[in-house]
Amino acid sequence: MTGPEIIANRSASSARPLFPFTAIVGQDAMKRALIFNAIDPSIGGVLISGTRGTAKSTAVRALAALLPEIEVVSGDPFNSAPDGNPHHTAVRVATPFVNLPIGATEDRVLGALDIERALKSGERRFEPGLLARANRGVLYVDEVNLLPDHLVDVLLDAVAMGVNRIEREGVSFEHEARVILVGTMNPEEGELRPQLLDRFGLCVRVNGYLEPGERKEVVRRRIAYDADPEAFAARWTASEREIERRIAAARAGLSEVTVPPERLDEIAELCAAARVDGLRADIVIYKTSRAIAIFEGRDAVIAADVQEAQALALAHRRPEARSAPPTGAGPTGAPPSRRPPHEKPPPSSSLSPPGAAQAEPQAADGDGASHADSEPRNFPIGQGVQLSLARLRVRAREGAVHGKRNPAGSRDRRGAFVRAIMPRPGDPPDLALAATVLAAALDRARARSHLEVSARHWRIKQRRTRARSLIVFVVDASGSMAASARMRAAKGAVCALLEEAHQKRDYVTLIAFHGEGAERLLPPTRSAVFAYRRLGELPAGGRTPLAAGLRLARFDIERQRRKQANLRLFLVLVTDGRATLPEPGALAAALSESDRLREHRIASLVIDTETDWLRLGQARLLAERLGASYHHITRLPPKSWGQAVREWMATS
Repeated sequence: MTGPEIIANRSASSARPLFPFTAIVGQDAMKRALIFNAIDPSIGGVLISGTRGTAKSTAVRALAALLPEIEVVSGDPFNSAPDGNPHHTAVRVATPFVNLPIGATEDRVLGALDIERALKSGERRFEPGLLARANRGVLYVDEVNLLPDHLVDVLLDAVAMGVNRIEREGVSFEHEARVILVGTMNPEEGELRPQLLDRFGLCVRVNGYLEPGERKEVVRRRIAYDADPEAFAARWTASEREIERRIAAARAGLSEVTVPPERLDEIAELCAAARVDGLRADIVIYKTSRAIAIFEGRDAVIAADVQEAQALALAHRRPEARSAPPTGAGPTGAPPSRRPPHEKPPPSSSLSPPGAAQAEPQAADGDGASHADSEPRNFPIGQGVQLSLARLRVRAREGAVHGKRNPAGSRDRRGAFVRAIMPRPGDPPDLALAATVLAAALDRARARSHLEVSARHWRIKQRRTRARSLIVFVVDASGSMAASARMRAAKGAVCALLEEAHQKRDYVTLIAFHGEGAERLLPPTRSAVFAYRRLGELPAGGRTPLAAGLRLARFDIERQRRKQANLRLFLVLVTDGRATLPEPGALAAALSESDRLREHRIASLVIDTETDWLRLGQARLLAERLGASYHHITRLPPKSWGQAVREWMATS
């Protein structure tokens, strides 16, 4: 996607009809949340969180097709309403629907100086951005969790105020920005920071766990739509028009809805009991309750309206919603895990602090090979393992771009504009027009009446962005780890680090090796909930295919480097080093993989878990071949893992 997509709320006769809103199977909470924002855009938008294939984008586009036409000033780029000026011509147009692309810059979203006009005539004129085009319509942000933080910040600021104010490059301008903001995201690809989550009025967590009957109906409707879109849409015309009529009537009557004092008491008590910060939740529940009431044909809010509104407004604001896996099905939680009746669920624990499960008896340590055929066991996330990286300050490297820990200059055209600087060889052509013109003006000879801009006057934009760090955990999940119960501490360390990485927008991936090979339990993610689920399912037992674990880590590192050249990579290997696979030559194969990893110049740390009375020292040998820092588990209690990793990352 290279540019914004702007579509009308009704397809042209020659275009393929949109999938009807009322034809979407299930997902009632999502559809109602969208309708309530259509009735009252001041609710603050809706964030739809769910995995792929859950009709998120389909529902948003279909809703836009139901919104009534709006009256605007002809030719006005801001979709302004007629103001009675006799020189303005009023026309009716479809409600705007603007799709914000992931690669959009701040200038493209907010607007900026019209460069072409400035160069031709010297006139400073504002060029509207996507917010201007979306005014009085729908602004759709797919994968909002993948947008740069600074862009999400300024976007939500403008939507919350209903006004977009621009003060940059000598331009001071503001325009109306009343939009229905809809963001969608896949939580497996990372979550939004709590501060940004709170800015969305409502949140719905959708899931793909439909019942068999619903799944069959989805397939039938999709096949029918693909076969003949026009005929399929025609069958739903009556229900579509009915929803359209109800939305229009609700908009017109919203101001007449009253909220009795007892309902206001309920709202305050609900928000206090949920321990939410600030008063935004109270206001959102109040507005949403009114929208629910009028949509259902009532002129006063009842208790049921408040209950439905609070489920949508508090889903992402409760403290536990941001720090623990969701439980239960429905709009505010993920579905329960579908395990066989005889299978016990993984031990539960909290991310803050990591590890709330009861400790299990620890078996005596022994030779890892003696546990090669042991039955895999599950271990809870370790108790008391604190891995806060709040004071971490990773040192700058030449050419690197830093994350939220240490914001630094961006080497591309993304990021917030900080200042104008003189260009250097190799700098991207990101012209700072106002600064360039000013430099030329100051250098202009007095006798000249026109402005001449030459190469010496050029100024470019220095931008600040937040780069990413990826921490690759390679964990030995063999029988020896199960015997010493080190898996409990390893899980706690990874989970605690992930919680901090979520705040710093860093990524963590988890690779485990045991039995016959290695597996990637956790792809690169910032999602604390997704990580917690996978960690809770990690058993320990079997043989030690160490080389396979290192090989998979190398493949992941190479792939991530190809995708993001400036990504800061760290490797943490937790093992006793007693490789048992492949046979023969298990240790030699592991050392060979260590040599190949060292070629990538990755900052590495080896945590040696060997605690037998006879120590082979193979983990230390691995550290030497990796060029890694080394810590022994006996000199590093589980509660101190965080400090060790902190110090290592700060000096790598």
